[in-house]
Amino acid sequence: MTSATTRAYAPFEPTWSRFHEFAAPLASSSGAGAAGGESSQTSHPYNRQYSHLYSARLKLLRRRCIQNAQQALKDDDNVDADADVVERIIEVKEGALSILVGTIVKEMDPKRRPPVKATYTDASAQTFLFPSEDKKAEKQEPLRSFMFDKEKGDALHLEDESGRVELTSDADGGDEANNANSLDPNKVATGVVAAVVGKVDSGTGVMHVHSIHFAGPPPVEKVSKKEGLRGASIENEEKNDPILLLVSGLGCGSDSPTDAETGASLSLRREMLLEYLTDPQLGDGSSICRVVVAGGGITAAVDTAEDKENTKKASSNNATKTKSGKYDSTANITFSLGELDAYITEILSSGIPVDYIPGWNDPTNANWPQRPLHSCLLPKSVGFVDMFRRSTNPYESDCNGVKVLGSDGLNVADLRRFLPKNCDEVNDGNEVKVTPSSSIDALHQTLNISHMAPTGPDSLPTFPSSETDPFVMTSRPAVYFVGNCDEFEARLVGEKGETIDTAAGDGATRLVCIPSFASTGEVVLVNLKTLECDVVSFKDVCP
Repeated sequence: MTSATTRAYAPFEPTWSRFHEFAAPLASSSGAGAAGGESSQTSHPYNRQYSHLYSARLKLLRRRCIQNAQQALKDDDNVDADADVVERIIEVKEGALSILVGTIVKEMDPKRRPPVKATYTDASAQTFLFPSEDKKAEKQEPLRSFMFDKEKGDALHLEDESGRVELTSDADGGDEANNANSLDPNKVATGVVAAVVGKVDSGTGVMHVHSIHFAGPPPVEKVSKKEGLRGASIENEEKNDPILLLVSGLGCGSDSPTDAETGASLSLRREMLLEYLTDPQLGDGSSICRVVVAGGGITAAVDTAEDKENTKKASSNNATKTKSGKYDSTANITFSLGELDAYITEILSSGIPVDYIPGWNDPTNANWPQRPLHSCLLPKSVGFVDMFRRSTNPYESDCNGVKVLGSDGLNVADLRRFLPKNCDEVNDGNEVKVTPSSSIDALHQTLNISHMAPTGPDSLPTFPSSETDPFVMTSRPAVYFVGNCDEFEARLVGEKGETIDTAAGDGATRLVCIPSFASTGEVVLVNLKTLECDVVSFKDVCP
């Protein structure tokens, strides 16, 4: 008689309530439905100004920015004079070395900035969130438009409640390369809180910045480590460390657009993943203690008349070719949710807990933080009361004593538009090709500035919270991920934000960029004990 295989178990505590608290309110709790008979004009939360959000962000990160700036000046042999910390920008003295703290504001020529679309669905950030071959060319327009160019009238400012001051780099020639903290407008975005060290010119009123400093990674919060396995004895303890499986872009309701060209099947790859999870004898399946679906669970809803016509002609789970020659999903949102519900239920039936993070295509509020999906949308899955969790977006939890933080990837996708890595002239200098920063570099920057969504609300839609900024990182995560990326990338970051090779102590953070399963067929495994990660690929077509 064959003995039953022990499945990994990890104590779990959801901590995403702070996002849920500041998410967009339900219709019954705002506007005309507010209690007390208040008018919608005075009670509706969207009547608040976003300035409160920026003020709260600055207040939470101000002290840490100042401390990092002062420490950097002590270690800088090129700075002789002591820099005074100026409480408000309006109080800065001309010609004196000063430390100012505020919010970065990039003012660009309106003629160069892309026009505001009717809905955010049409915005260029989507070309970064859902990568495909067809969208690579679409990235160039927003990258060129948002690339900072002082010669074309762009200006960089530092702003607080009292006013703003224009910034310019004080580095000349090779000095900039020697100063790791030098100001580069193409390495910051509007909404980033920073401390700048420099002098204000008495003639122009422009501050010449010697160095710029951010809040740095958040402090480590001490948590108690707990046992990760229960049941029968395990011979190989290292192999059976509790493993967290991260997946995004399942795309339930349709095949991938590229499948129609290659002959592959996304539904078949999902079945292969399901077998890997439910059969403990396959690979590390028995060590997986939890599955986190990081957005992209369903395909986009069919809206246009052309898509509706294609829907009638094609099967509900296939892809069809439009008149323009492109492939569009023929699934509707009802079918997609039903398929997602059935898929998650099969995983739960095998004894593996699942956390579902809503994404851009899910039926929930668009502004961040996004609320969890309503229980009626996934009726089968919610029957597993203690195993299935409907999370907010962003996501946060304590799994096996390890703090896990992440999102569906829209925050990083939006940030990448403002962070060009380099630009090259092509076509005999008639065109500029811009290379964006990688997803892992953008994710690393959000950790170094201690803010998950620095571009909100300027370009990322967020809820106008008046009390605090829920996206500020107050404690350091051990695992920090984003979903729906072009490819798998991982990086281990040390206590001061530097890249390291191995985790030592409790001050390390594992950064993970989860590739879109629909595009790559890949999932990521993270060892919650060692923070090592690996990628598992599911292919049904031989190269």
